[in-house]
Amino acid sequence: MLGQSPIIKFVLFGIFAFGVGVVVLNSISYGRRQKDFDLTEKNHPVITSFHNPAESIVSKTDLKSKNNKPTNSTIKQTDISKISIRTYKISMNNEMHENILVRESGEGNYHILLLHGGKYSSTIWKKIHTLQYLSNWGYHAFAIDIPRNKNKTFSVIEDKTIAIQWLTKLIKTLHLSNLVIISPSISGRLTLPYMFQLNKQQDLIRGFVYIAPMGTKQYHASDYKKIQIPTLIVHGEKDIKFTSAFESLKQIPTSEVLLIKNTSHDSYYENPIEFHKGLQQFLDKIYRLNNNTIRQVLKKKDLLTNLKKSQDKHNH
Repeated sequence: MLGQSPIIKFVLFGIFAFGVGVVVLNSISYGRRQKDFDLTEKNHPVITSFHNPAESIVSKTDLKSKNNKPTNSTIKQTDISKISIRTYKISMNNEMHENILVRESGEGNYHILLLHGGKYSSTIWKKIHTLQYLSNWGYHAFAIDIPRNKNKTFSVIEDKTIAIQWLTKLIKTLHLSNLVIISPSISGRLTLPYMFQLNKQQDLIRGFVYIAPMGTKQYHASDYKKIQIPTLIVHGEKDIKFTSAFESLKQIPTSEVLLIKNTSHDSYYENPIEFHKGLQQFLDKIYRLNNNTIRQVLKKKDLLTNLKKSQDKHNH
């Protein structure tokens, strides 16, 4: 009698319908989540290659990181007058080198330090809009004035030890890390000694950009071959005077060349468009690589070189 009651039948039907509805809704929700996941994977492909240190490498960790790599979009028309450049002075606790002027643009953890040549100051990087472009690409840039004596010479480059100590102190004072240093002309007397004293396992410096630097003759080809830091060599096609510097830097295993046609010593100033294009591509590459990857590539390269030498000796 109880089982035939219309009320009981209605309640049982309601429970059955509710259960079916829950199952259907869960299926729909699961399908949407799977679709969203597929779209995420397609929009962010993971490229892993150890063939060439210049190839872009992105890890899944990078894709999930809040501090993801700066944009690699091409240079576009931007109202650079709206990009903020903060100007201030810092003290290095040294009477000779107090009140060093700094021009800062952008923000984040990808730091770029810009030095300058003998006839320029940090203003040059604002004038040709490098500071503005770096900010627009997502980097945190610092252009500084190298201190001069009363006779307008640079005291910090007169001795290798002083150069290393001064640049080390500057980097610490500005709290720089994950760093690329751009070094034209006479500033090479600061950065070359600093580069050669770095430990091979260091993680502070991500790369160097050398633009016809001075001081390359103080080192041998064998010294350059030991460097494991990505290096962009910017060279003006007509800069005959610095051909030897260009050839020396090419001995760095992790180097690549940006040759700017129809320019001389100040190639980055004479043709800033080509310079900025090459700089952006270089930064995009090295910030997708980690130092361990670079070391692995170099080890494989050394192994292949040694194997080839052994085969050549055997053939002879």
